[in-house]
Amino acid sequence: MGTAVSEVAIERRHEVAFRFDEERPLPENQDALAGVDVAVDFSLPELAPTHIERYCRWRVPAVIGTTGWYDRLDDVRAWVSEHDASLFYAPNFSIGVALLAGAIRAVTPLVDKLSEYDAYIHEVHHVNKLDSPSGTALMLAEILTSGVDRKSHVEVETQHGPIAAKALHVSSSRAGGVFGKHTVAFDSPFDELAFSHQAKNRKGFAFGAVRAAEWLPGKQGLYTLDDLLGEWIGSATQRATNDPSNT
Repeated sequence: MGTAVSEVAIERRHEVAFRFDEERPLPENQDALAGVDVAVDFSLPELAPTHIERYCRWRVPAVIGTTGWYDRLDDVRAWVSEHDASLFYAPNFSIGVALLAGAIRAVTPLVDKLSEYDAYIHEVHHVNKLDSPSGTALMLAEILTSGVDRKSHVEVETQHGPIAAKALHVSSSRAGGVFGKHTVAFDSPFDELAFSHQAKNRKGFAFGAVRAAEWLPGKQGLYTLDDLLGEWIGSATQRATNDPSNT
């Protein structure tokens, strides 16, 4: 992902000032990031909280693409507030995944009224992915459990018998070099409705991360892809409202 982000940043006429990796880890002092406008971090789950705390303390705007650290989200909120920091995080930086999430939010109120439809989520990733299920799958599951009253909790383990009616089953497969495929489906005795997103390569994730990095500087607070898309949608709606051809 670091390589993909660098390539997209350069394509969009940005300068990549520094690169950090396993051989050259993020230092404990701010000097290495002096003068940078924003950091883009796709590191490891166990490193992410430490990196985030440093970005907040240094007041370096940061885009975090690492997942697997969300149990520390309360700590991160506190750091952002304490240091008036700028932090952008997302379980998936694909614009397509953001559109998928929007579609699920739109259909969820209808599914809530139609008890005949049972929801489930399945995701597939490459064999080297560190977390399972993916952060994206859990994000989609949160949308469903928040919007469908009959689904009270997420079940991520393999089921060897009947599953509880209130459980939303989120399953995972790991195979080959799959970049990521997420399917949200609603099954009924009559038909099945499925929403699916499949990444073709890492460049889509990198593009979303770079767009977030372009958007973040000058802002203070904790942001997600919803904030970025919400601003785009608001701008598009405003343009459409002001377009004389729409009257």
